[in-house]
Amino acid sequence: MAFANPSLQDPPGLSWRKIGLLSILYFVQGLPSGFLILTLPLYLFDLHIRVEKITAFAVVSLPWLLKFLWAPLADRYYWSKFGRRRSWILPAQAGLVLSLVATGLVVSHATLFGFLVILTVVNLCAATQDIAVDGLAVDILDDHERGVGNSVQAAAFKVGMIGGGAGLTWALSRLGIEACFYMMAGVVAIAMIAPLLLKESPPPRVVADLHDGREPNSVLRIIGQLFTRRGAVLFFLLVLAAKAGDSIANPLFRLFLRIGHLTKDQINYSMNLGGMFATLAGSAICGFIIMTIGRRTALWITLLAQGLSHLAWAAYGPVGLPLFHPPVGGAFSALWTIILFEHLVSGMLTVVIFTLMMDAVRPEAGSGQYTVLMSVYIGIGILLNIASGWIAQRGGFPVAYGLAGLITLGCLVLVLPLDRLGYLDGKRPEMT
Repeated sequence: MAFANPSLQDPPGLSWRKIGLLSILYFVQGLPSGFLILTLPLYLFDLHIRVEKITAFAVVSLPWLLKFLWAPLADRYYWSKFGRRRSWILPAQAGLVLSLVATGLVVSHATLFGFLVILTVVNLCAATQDIAVDGLAVDILDDHERGVGNSVQAAAFKVGMIGGGAGLTWALSRLGIEACFYMMAGVVAIAMIAPLLLKESPPPRVVADLHDGREPNSVLRIIGQLFTRRGAVLFFLLVLAAKAGDSIANPLFRLFLRIGHLTKDQINYSMNLGGMFATLAGSAICGFIIMTIGRRTALWITLLAQGLSHLAWAAYGPVGLPLFHPPVGGAFSALWTIILFEHLVSGMLTVVIFTLMMDAVRPEAGSGQYTVLMSVYIGIGILLNIASGWIAQRGGFPVAYGLAGLITLGCLVLVLPLDRLGYLDGKRPEMT
């Protein structure tokens, strides 16, 4: 059974075809991301690499920051008989499989520089797939569906991260680093069945004109309208700052607990399993919350909750682990509470921001415009991931968590102005 483009034939609501297709495609992206973010730092830590060098490994995510450079190509160029989005999704997935296998073959004897290079290639393939999959989501999700659709996107990505984090942390201790890459390659190869079953409907006439070269400069012109829309500076500031707090705090959680003498299994159960399932729950329910209370109220609640959760980590640092002894009893219960709450609201805030970003793009250049926004979102994350180790090394973990909380809470001042400017009304700009 083929996945038809549901935008012209499905009744209101999110169809199972959309859920299934988007879930599989975003799961594939989450798997290597979960490994690189959650599992690889523990592997590097056991090699006695310093904290600031471990967080500096975020440089391998550079393709996610720069993907806006080739994203317009995915809107303009494609093989018509194969489908606008499938023309990019399948080759990117194939490249991801090959690069993961290659990494597994060389990881045990590669130099540090060589390891960085090949991990960058892995991210190049994953980022290219993300461009096309995001464009597909823009194509098939209507205004009333984008909240739930982004819940599906974020939740499926988190499930992939749980596999790459908790699953491969378990495999790392028992099977070795090489097996982790081979396992990821196998899963991605199986997931290639989904885009093979995708049957895309013909694109709108304006998209066909772009493809045929009748409007050669239109894609870049449309992308540029993101920056000229009234209130664009405030909107980009929200996207930047909403990610900034999490980007400072998140890379430090597992290292903080490892320094506090928690075992890898304890960290795996609390952060990679408990925390990631809480993130998954927050992602899964937030789309329905948006449909119920609206985008503005959802943004207020999630920003406030995320900021407070980071401040809770700042308070727990000197109180819960004063001498870096393993927390037991009530202290461990407090730690679990903070972990679950922070991850829950982090998943919710991600869905809200992604929904607002998708609201702001136009279908003619859906991949290009959304990728620009996502590059801003991911780019600040990469830069602050790298800086987070430096902040913690010099100011202490509580200072880093406190800074993260204050930045997130500062986003609250942007909500009302953006609402007045129409960024929170759930309406996407019309095609011309």
